[in-house]
Amino acid sequence: MSKTITPFSGQLVTFSSSLPFTEVTSRLEAAIHKSTASAEWFPMMRGAKSKEDIAKGLHEIIGDDDFIYFSQTPHNWINYFKPGTGSAVVYVLGNPLIAQTMMVHDIRASLNIPPRVLVAEKEGGGTEIHYHLPSAVYALNDKSALKSAAEVLDAKLEALITKVLSDESVATSSL
Repeated sequence: MSKTITPFSGQLVTFSSSLPFTEVTSRLEAAIHKSTASAEWFPMMRGAKSKEDIAKGLHEIIGDDDFIYFSQTPHNWINYFKPGTGSAVVYVLGNPLIAQTMMVHDIRASLNIPPRVLVAEKEGGGTEIHYHLPSAVYALNDKSALKSAAEVLDAKLEALITKVLSDESVATSSL
């Protein structure tokens, strides 16, 4: 038996908006097809026999959009420990057609696939959206094809969040 520890660094992307938490979560859920994805996605995947089946089934659910809803974890319970924290939900979203462009280069990328997005209510109003920059956490080696594929996902995630927060002056920061 052997054990290896591979160091890597990550980057946290934060979008800040004055939009209310409930408005942001509603927009995000609509953009990732939450209402239809839950009922259709997993049965379709269980029946898929090929990559063509996956592509066809995914397109039937999300059309030309990039992401589909997989799950969510509410963290509102934290208010029992720190009252006034506000609402917070982690969404798991993704697209197996995008995921495979990275996983074929390094299966370890799947440790962070599908991506997770934290939507958190800000104290005093407004909302923040946080996620790990895919190209910073998926590429554990010097494989340029993996890095390039992850950078495509970087752009698609940013486009999704920008769309969700549209009609709003958005401040972004990369930590």
